[in-house]
Parts: sequence; structure tokens; C-alpha cells
Amino acid sequence: MKYLNLFIYLIPTLLIAQDINIDSIPNNIYIEEHHKQLNIKFEVSNEIENYKISFLENTPILSPNIGLRYALGFNYRFLTVRFGIRPGISDESKKDKGVSDEFKFRIKLLFNNWSHRLEYNYVKGFYIKNTDDFIINYSDNDNHFQFPDMKTSTFSGTSAYKFNENYSVRATESQTEIQIKSAGTLMPSINYWFYKISDMQTYLNEQGEIIERDKYHKFQGINTIANIGYYYTFVYRKNWYANLYAAPGVGIDFYKIKTITPDEKFTNNNNDFIFSFQSGAAIGYNSNRYYFGADFHNRFTNQSISKNQFQFSTSRNTFHIFVGYRFKPPKTVSKTIEIIEGKVPILKENDKK
Repeated sequence: MKYLNLFIYLIPTLLIAQDINIDSIPNNIYIEEHHKQLNIKFEVSNEIENYKISFLENTPILSPNIGLRYALGFNYRFLTVRFGIRPGISDESKKDKGVSDEFKFRIKLLFNNWSHRLEYNYVKGFYIKNTDDFIINYSDNDNHFQFPDMKTSTFSGTSAYKFNENYSVRATESQTEIQIKSAGTLMPSINYWFYKISDMQTYLNEQGEIIERDKYHKFQGINTIANIGYYYTFVYRKNWYANLYAAPGVGIDFYKIKTITPDEKFTNNNNDFIFSFQSGAAIGYNSNRYYFGADFHNRFTNQSISKNQFQFSTSRNTFHIFVGYRFKPPKTVSKTIEIIEGKVPILKENDKK
């Protein structure tokens, strides 16, 4: 709760600070528009979702055997689409941690006040990061415990609303705008996850032997968290910026657990209260043509795992490093977006400045 108390203490200071002009720009223009230019962004990140379950009377941390993610993002007007790939892993790593397959697709819809992010993530093949908690005298020469058939399917989303018109979400999320004067905003949001975890009936031990489990579980649920966040972007000489945010939240996780044994199958419905705290920082350069930067994000939740339960990792740190370029969009792109806006008028209204 110390993070929440600190955040509450800082809100009055930040609300006053957002109206103080710390820049040398002698006018009231805070945002420079570039969302009608197409920009392409290349980025590197370590986005990997970890999970926790109850296993062998302990709490393993399950992670896929994947490395850094390389992604190419396309940003134009209200739409942001990103496609990513991960490089292959070594044969030694495959033996130690197994083979993982992943498919991820993400789309962002950024409007004047509202912003939405939708993502689908499928992963097959996990290993136990803390295998040493399960084996006495575990050494680096031993393989990690593996769940080669384990599958996770997750559809997640975030919807947020900013109150201050002088604060640009696009400047940090899609780089289709430039924040040319410092500003901050209160921004409530809601996060939600629809998830399904299955195929955990077998695992590999440290010798690579296949072990059939007498009892295993399948998980399915809906996780929703409401956040109240504050975001602030400091601008130096128009093009250099630093962004900070903090967002405490509360929510609930509704889930069902299907238990399978050789003799029976049964399902339990459960729910858990969640407190979360999200925070982050970013630094970068944003000019009319080129931009680059880096950002760091942390998410912490206070879920406590009990017998036969599943949960997302309680603490997660991610970073992104990116570089991009803006240019006039091809007619095929601009006309396609115009057709979409013509069919869905609310998109055009929300895309106006």
C-alpha cells in the first residue's frame, strides 16, 4: 500500500504542475499533429508473460523459452498495428528449457481522448524458471522441468480516457503527435483478460523423462482491473521528452478450474480480489521526421496463490527500445482509412483535431 499512499500524495502536486509552463515556447500550443503521416517504427522488447500454478506442493514460475522480440509497427491516424518476430534459440537452450511456439497480434486505436489496445497471444511450450526449488542439489548441468504441451490463449485489452486536452497519448504510444510543451493528465483505465490454459497432463523432469500426471488442471477465466492513473510528459527544447506515470487499480478475477484424474472430472468456479500498481518511465527524441527512445514498465499485483490455483505473474518488468520515421502515406493506405472512416463515422469524429 506504500505505492498507493505515495501516488495519492503526489496527485495534488502533479495537478498543479501540469499548468506550469516550464518550456520556452511563447504560445499555448502543446501538441504538434503528425497523425496524418504514416510512420513506421522498429522496436526491440522483452515482453514475456509468466504464470504461476500449484505443482508438486510448490509454486513454479512458468515461462516460454523465447528471447527478445523484434517488431515492426505501422501508425497512421487512429490506427496502430504491430507485427513481431523472435529469433531462433540454440539447441542447448532447447534441451534445457524446451521449444516454445508463439503467435501475437496487437492493435491500438488512439483517438482525441479515448485510447484502446487489443491483443491476442498464443503460446505453446513452457519451462519452470525456478526448477531449483523442486530439486535438491540442482546444478546448472541439469535441465529445467518442462511442460512441452502446455498452451495458453489470452485475449487482453485496455481502454483509457484522458482529461487534459493538452496531454498527448499519441506522442508516447504511436509517435503520431509531438508533445511540444510539458503537460500531464489524470487518466482512468480498465484492463481485461480472457484466458485459457490447458494441456498440462505431462511434464519432463531434469533427465528429460516424460512424466504422466495422475491429476492436472485446466484454467479459464476473466480478469478485470479498474485503474486511476496520472501521466506526465516533460519536454526539453520541443523535441526531447521524458514521460512518467503511475496507476493503482483494483479488480476481480473470475475463473473456473477443471480438475482431471483417472477416475473423475469436476469443475470449480472461483473469484479473487486483485490490487495492482502499474508504473513506467520513458525517454526519447521526437522530430518532424525521425524519432527514437526507450521505455520501461512495471506491473505488480497482490494475488496470493493457493492450492490448485492459477495466476498471472505477480510482478512483471518490460522494456522497449524503438526508432522510427514519418512520411507521406501511399494513396492505397490513406484511401483505405478514409473508406473505413466513411463506413464507421465515429472513427472520423474521434480522429479530428
